[in-house]
Amino acid sequence: MREIFFPNSVAVIGVSAKPDNLGRNIVGNLVEYGFNGVVYAVGPSGGTIETRRIYRNVSDIPDHVDLAVIITPAKTVPGILEQCGQKGVRWAIIETAGFREYGEEGKALENQLVEIAEKYDMRFVGPNCIGVISMENGFCVPFPRLRKFVKHGVLSMVSQSGGVGMSVLNLMANEGVGLSKFISVGNMLNVDAEDVLEYLLEDDETDVVFLYLESIRDGRKMMQVAKQAKKPILAFKSNIGNLGNNIALSHTASLTSDDKVVNAAFQQAGIIRIHDATTLGNTMKTLELPPMKGKNLAIISRSGGHAVIAADSCELSGFRLAHLPDEFLREIEKHFRASVINLTNPLDLGDLFDLSVYAQIVEQTLQLDSVDGVVFLHTAISESENETSRQLLDFIIEMVKKHNKPVAYYISASAEEVNYLKQSYDFPIFTQVVETIRALETNHHYYEITQQLKKKEVIPQFPVEKARVKELIQTAKAEQRDLLLSEAIEVLDQYGIPTVKSKMACCVEEAQEIAEQIGYPVAIKIVADQISHKSDVGGVQLNLRTPGAVKDAFEDMMGRIQKAYPGEKLDGVLVQPMVSGGRELILGGRQDPQFGPVVMIGLGGIFVEIIEETAVRVAPISRETAEEMISSLRGSQILKGARGHLPLDVDSVVESLLRLSQLLTDFPEIEELDINPLRVLHEGEGCLSLDARMILE
Repeated sequence: MREIFFPNSVAVIGVSAKPDNLGRNIVGNLVEYGFNGVVYAVGPSGGTIETRRIYRNVSDIPDHVDLAVIITPAKTVPGILEQCGQKGVRWAIIETAGFREYGEEGKALENQLVEIAEKYDMRFVGPNCIGVISMENGFCVPFPRLRKFVKHGVLSMVSQSGGVGMSVLNLMANEGVGLSKFISVGNMLNVDAEDVLEYLLEDDETDVVFLYLESIRDGRKMMQVAKQAKKPILAFKSNIGNLGNNIALSHTASLTSDDKVVNAAFQQAGIIRIHDATTLGNTMKTLELPPMKGKNLAIISRSGGHAVIAADSCELSGFRLAHLPDEFLREIEKHFRASVINLTNPLDLGDLFDLSVYAQIVEQTLQLDSVDGVVFLHTAISESENETSRQLLDFIIEMVKKHNKPVAYYISASAEEVNYLKQSYDFPIFTQVVETIRALETNHHYYEITQQLKKKEVIPQFPVEKARVKELIQTAKAEQRDLLLSEAIEVLDQYGIPTVKSKMACCVEEAQEIAEQIGYPVAIKIVADQISHKSDVGGVQLNLRTPGAVKDAFEDMMGRIQKAYPGEKLDGVLVQPMVSGGRELILGGRQDPQFGPVVMIGLGGIFVEIIEETAVRVAPISRETAEEMISSLRGSQILKGARGHLPLDVDSVVESLLRLSQLLTDFPEIEELDINPLRVLHEGEGCLSLDARMILE
């Protein structure tokens, strides 16, 4: 990927002398940003721009060209890329729009581009992108005419939208966040976001990476790359469609929407997900600070009101107010003009006007072992304090470096002064008290993520009967159907996921005989390929206590369902003993198009999609992840024995989740899977799958 950002020579193709020509803008940007390589302008009209010759064809250029920037009408691009290949150009940035986003004709043009690139072993960015910026060498080729509006820094950005990318660059400029590299990847025909991410994480000039994504091409690759990263990755994922918009064949499809899987994947990979511009700006800034390694926070404020607001926000963010020693507080009081404030944490220093004393207090606070980080809330009373305020900020920056602890610096001052500080200092400046605390919370959260990812993840492997499961799946696929209820239950058995003892009955007499064998009361459930949600059509009858009740329920069920589904083949019923006690959960999973197998657990029962209290993770998962999934459910305390109730067998649920994860990883042919309900019994008694649904691809 380095050649995209550091070509020695570049041909801008699509240049003319017209004032509104976009290719001309690109050449102007390269000059404006001080590109240190050779620039060739190419356009069919020839001529000159600003004393620079315009070659009519890339083949007319006498020297070698490393990279071509193409901005010509879409129908001309395949021919131009062919000429570049013949010339020996091996890299291109295709900024032209009008490809698959425009229709079938555009898609056909894309296919030509792919073929030409393969023919000449070329790599290209786009099409339908806004270009690339590298602040290090002045390589700046977006087609809008740009001034040097963002300073050189350490954040690099990958954006699928050129417009959003430009907006984020404006945000960075306004907040004083410096840019290292920017790339708009557009339609990602050849170079995708995952490719660039992998490069930027190894780039010495990049300390933080931001991704704006509308789609994810290879989610598992992105997770693997991110898990190995030693740099923060921020991501804004838009286009959050929900697979459950259509009537799903299983609960799992609606309960594990695309966006829930993205959330889970980002969490597991240590990617910080962003949902709005304010949070993005604050997160970009807070990650420039050293990590806050604990939750003990000291708040130093020039205003009592700001101190109260900060303390409230501190509690909401999960921080603790650090203990400050009495001798430390008494020393500060010596500087007060009057004993009118009772010092504690937050430190309300409203009676203190010498900013050099504030500097001493900040340093002494950072030296305390009980303090993991500091929030400094500074209100500039008048413009006459600007110079001393800047000196104080200089000192704070030095103390942050010296003690390797974060100081989140908030200032209330004139717009002119705030803008000066943001543009002049490579240090985060915050202007909202609550956002300052939240930014520090993100800083601490990222530190916790990095510590967690350092631990080796152990994925358990259980001995299972894969051959029998493969046989069941192959039989169903040969008959062009999904697994029947009885087959789905057997698959769970083969993978060691506990199931209630069940037997198949094809007629009333068989159902009565099985009920006698297993003991009353029993439940009967319809077995039919095309009936997914059995309870919705009366396909489940519970608590049957006599042979007569079994007969009536069987005949009523068959008659009603045959009337509702006149052409449907009804294979019979599954007879099961009634299981009482414990709680109902749902376990499930599916194959996600971008991330592969995912597993889900939630509060179960027939209203599961209404309650929608679930946890989703990308498989395979570790025991720690399974335990964390259960703990994240709002009802998890009920499982653990809240309000005097006996605790339930959570360990058996953990193992069932792990076995389910292995099943979906071993057999990607299982498109969707529900275990609903999973009855969790008291501690030491295990859990039982009472119903299952498996849909094949």
